[in-house]
Amino acid sequence: MTVDSDTAWDIDYGCYTDVGRVRQRNEDAAKVSPDIFLYAVADGMGGHRAGDRASRIAVQTLHDYLANADSGDESAEDTVRAAFQKANRSIIEDASGRPDRMGMGTTLTALIVNDGGYLIGHVGDSRALRVRDGSIEQLTEDHSIVADQVREGCMTEEEAQNHPMRHVLSRCMGCEPDPEVDVLTGEVQDGDVFVLGSDGLTGALGVELMAETIMAASDAATASKDLVELAREKDGSDNITAVVVRCTASPAPS
Repeated sequence: MTVDSDTAWDIDYGCYTDVGRVRQRNEDAAKVSPDIFLYAVADGMGGHRAGDRASRIAVQTLHDYLANADSGDESAEDTVRAAFQKANRSIIEDASGRPDRMGMGTTLTALIVNDGGYLIGHVGDSRALRVRDGSIEQLTEDHSIVADQVREGCMTEEEAQNHPMRHVLSRCMGCEPDPEVDVLTGEVQDGDVFVLGSDGLTGALGVELMAETIMAASDAATASKDLVELAREKDGSDNITAVVVRCTASPAPS
């Protein structure tokens, strides 16, 4: 899937990951592919076998599908949904007949800058956020049992914060044949900064602290590293990954 836009974007990006202070292996995976304007984060399901393998399969399959997709008559939204479903099947197929991989799964959240706007595909509780004019907004909804109950009015945000099941996913990649994929679209404005993070990042840092850290950084690479190191300092009980994408408008080539 290629970019065709009247607006040319100078995109500054950074990606940083850390195993944290408790886990023995890093089950997070990230994919940064500026040639197709794709940025993705996946968080292998903790406590499940081969979660690190599932997250790597998810981001790589997503990339390969989108890099070779024929735009044709299919919308960008449908192309992203198809890419997610391909990644989902790849995880299931990789685990098939392998007891050491049965039950492996992952979140997957991806950003594409396309046609003067952005498109986000999302399954799980990794998050996509945006900093615009100094304010930060969470763009995705968590697919977890606790978050679902909050949206249904069965639980308050305060009750959810320390609930023992707050990390249990209600939707993930590799755990069912055809997961529903959230696809979000919107316009990109000059100076927008997007953040993709695993829950080791977003669970450790409040959104305002995230925004302050990003705005204080000289570039996206510094921002991603600063976010992860701050999350590790404040918590560090999980793997931590941050992808930061800063968009600046530039004159389109004549």
